[in-house]
Amino acid sequence: MSLHLDKDPWLAVNFSMFFPGIGQFYAGNYLRAILFFNGQIFWLIMTGWNIFSAKGNTVTGFFYLGMAILVYLSNILDAHLGVYYPRRQQILEKIPRKSKNLWFGIFVTRILPGLGHLYLQKSVIGLGLLTATLILLSLNNIFPQLLLITPLIAAIATYHTYHVFPHHSQGKHRLIVAMAGIIFLLGVMGNYFPQWLDQRFEKFIIPSKSMQPTLQINDIVFVSKSANYVPQQKDIVVFTPSENIKVFDPDFSDYYIKRIIGTPGDVVEVKQGKVYINNQPLQESYIAESPQYQWKSPTIPPNHYIVLGDNRNDSLDSHYWGLLPREVIVGKAYKIGWPPHRIQAIAP
Repeated sequence: MSLHLDKDPWLAVNFSMFFPGIGQFYAGNYLRAILFFNGQIFWLIMTGWNIFSAKGNTVTGFFYLGMAILVYLSNILDAHLGVYYPRRQQILEKIPRKSKNLWFGIFVTRILPGLGHLYLQKSVIGLGLLTATLILLSLNNIFPQLLLITPLIAAIATYHTYHVFPHHSQGKHRLIVAMAGIIFLLGVMGNYFPQWLDQRFEKFIIPSKSMQPTLQINDIVFVSKSANYVPQQKDIVVFTPSENIKVFDPDFSDYYIKRIIGTPGDVVEVKQGKVYINNQPLQESYIAESPQYQWKSPTIPPNHYIVLGDNRNDSLDSHYWGLLPREVIVGKAYKIGWPPHRIQAIAP
């Protein structure tokens, strides 16, 4: 396999930091490029499916995530060595110390803005960028509007590393600008991805035994959130306390989890150990034991629901505090994601 002698191992590293296989493609190692690229896509897809799908296994998902991280890191090393060894020369250092290398400066800048400037002995700028980045990273969770700033600093630091590099070549200018732009876009995507995910999924720890035997104390359940979600009978939903719950339960929790029993237009009645919906008995294989109380709801108005715990005789639910408004429902619980021996889809 022939390689151009002007290829730089640290440029290959920078390419592979964007996505596995790109550095190998630059190096001319096309088979390894395809293997790394397709392999990473496989591991990422399997990670997402196993962690977030109702039928996926969370433990397996974390294993796939570990494999994706391993592939990413090994791809960076392979990209470097794939260029370094074929063109190894006395002046070519694995880690350039004596002869400064622009692409190594870019590499460490991408790890943490400011490191590239310190590498190039631009201490004042380097320490300023490093300090600003560390401060902003610590404030991102407090001030979401800063999520755009850290990627911008990373992009500016990348370009400025090129600008302060001795004898920088104008021929590399377009590539540096493109890299800085991609670094900014990927940084923004990475910063906002948790928010995007939080708008669609959330996890909750079961705090009580009110949903036994379906859910046990300390089970971690995954909840699907959607503005268009319409609760259906027997769905298990997570909700925040409504005003009637707060009145009935002064020590109210941050959230509750119960099963939808009645939907708008229904009349729910509990009698003789059974639940009746519009005078029709509800078949329930999931309850801990038959309810030992008598209760009847009014006709459920629009955008309200009746919810009961599966542990009917030890559950603070609608038969105590009444109707549940739609606006306090967070979403539908669809999977027990932890502990490992309890991982399973939550079936209605």
